[in-house]
Amino acid sequence: MPGPTRAALAAAFTLGLASAAAAQAPAVHPGTPPPDCERQVGYDRNGAMPGYLAEEGGRRVCIPFMPTAQFAPAGYRGDWHAENFTDARIRARWVACRAEEACARAARAGAAIFTSAERRRTGTVDPAGLIDPQSNDVDLRAIRRPAFFGRAPFGEPIAAAEPRSFVVEFAAPRDSYERTHLRLETSIRLRGWYIEGAGVETGGTRRRALVVMNNGGGNEMTGLDDPDVTGLARNAQGAWVPDAVAAARNEQPGMRHWRGFAAAFNAAGFDVLLTDRRGNGISGGVSGFNTAEQARDMFRMLHQLETGEGLRMLTPGGELLEGAAAGGRLLAGLGANGIPVVVAGYSRGSYATAWAMHQNFVEDCDRDRPGTACRPPRGQPNIAGAILYGPNSGGLGWRLAGHDMVEAALRVERNTTYYPDGEVLAGIARWPALMVVKGTYDYVEGLEGSLAAFQRARELREIHLFRGPHQLATQSPDAMRVAGERMAAFARAAVLGLPAAEGAREPADLREAVLSSSRFWDRTTGPE
Repeated sequence: MPGPTRAALAAAFTLGLASAAAAQAPAVHPGTPPPDCERQVGYDRNGAMPGYLAEEGGRRVCIPFMPTAQFAPAGYRGDWHAENFTDARIRARWVACRAEEACARAARAGAAIFTSAERRRTGTVDPAGLIDPQSNDVDLRAIRRPAFFGRAPFGEPIAAAEPRSFVVEFAAPRDSYERTHLRLETSIRLRGWYIEGAGVETGGTRRRALVVMNNGGGNEMTGLDDPDVTGLARNAQGAWVPDAVAAARNEQPGMRHWRGFAAAFNAAGFDVLLTDRRGNGISGGVSGFNTAEQARDMFRMLHQLETGEGLRMLTPGGELLEGAAAGGRLLAGLGANGIPVVVAGYSRGSYATAWAMHQNFVEDCDRDRPGTACRPPRGQPNIAGAILYGPNSGGLGWRLAGHDMVEAALRVERNTTYYPDGEVLAGIARWPALMVVKGTYDYVEGLEGSLAAFQRARELREIHLFRGPHQLATQSPDAMRVAGERMAAFARAAVLGLPAAEGAREPADLREAVLSSSRFWDRTTGPE
């Protein structure tokens, strides 16, 4: 039976958010500049949002932003958004929630969604690239390569990476939910591309470095994306809504932008490892929601690229390698602990990225296996920084009220760790570098929370905003091009140990951050 569609998951994921944002007063914390305008936005909020006024091109423009969802109680002293949403705190509240029928029912319904199997779409419009992701014996030659996306009507820049691109496959264990609840013990396979780079330029020489990219929820890295088909249409009320007819003509609306970011990193000299996370696309697994386990997958992949254990690859020349013959072929010969690495993720992939940073620099905990003790941080020395695109960088405390109980139910009853918690937010101060990239009215968390997470980071930090929603499908190509350039510049600064990326600006407050957003609007909104 097919899993829920992306539209159904998104609807459940954002349950109540629009009405909560509209009813909220105030929109930001005391001390943050209050909004001075309001305007309508298109997809996916389809409503009025608070904003800040700017003078652009001789006219006044209201730039909208996502308001704050949760506020510390009056008179609270301390770090409420971190302290009140730790693993221990949400588990304690779950005991009380579980005893109240309405609270428990809502939390369990949300948790059930976040252990479901998502529909796979790669190969549904064009059968080229259709594989059985659950098979451990896939012909790697059947997987779409970068050149596939250079043809009309796609014309994607990633096609230029074809001569440097390897199809890679890694072995990984099942996650806790699949082992405990589905009784599955066989290993799965994670698949994607490894694109070799020329090295990051530094003082007339080049230094090899790697960016590990993690897709968003339900995203499929080899899904085709017709740029003329967003999968949306306007209904009778003028709102932008998913259009099933249009969606059938496209596999992954907006994925060209994510592949475009990979092309931007590679053009800047980086090696790029881009895979479908477990449970999505061409990778195996049933559930795609245990983001802490997906964080461990990144370390597994680096280890296998060095040793060859569980690794298969298809070279650009068509040679199939596996095991010892594949180990050491990539990573520029520097090994899993030697090549400088920046980890990056979009949406759900950003949760996995945040967990990877927490596991490496703060503590390595199995939140989905109650009763297990946390281990010391992994301490892998070559992890240089993180890029969180469309994230919940502020953790549970900056989400809507009630999401903490969904997460508690996931951890206690479904052995799944999904949302970053208060420990992850507090731990950002120990990461070597952080970049936050998002649309000003991205629904995942209030923009004030994203700025607060950014402000916890060390000296090398950047926040880059554009005028758009969370989803990729309707974003301005120019906004995405600029975002890719900023991410590549930040990643370069991180691996070279620079104090700031060239061209970076640090906003003093939320108003300054919003007004600094790139002046390109998503296709359903625009400046008017």
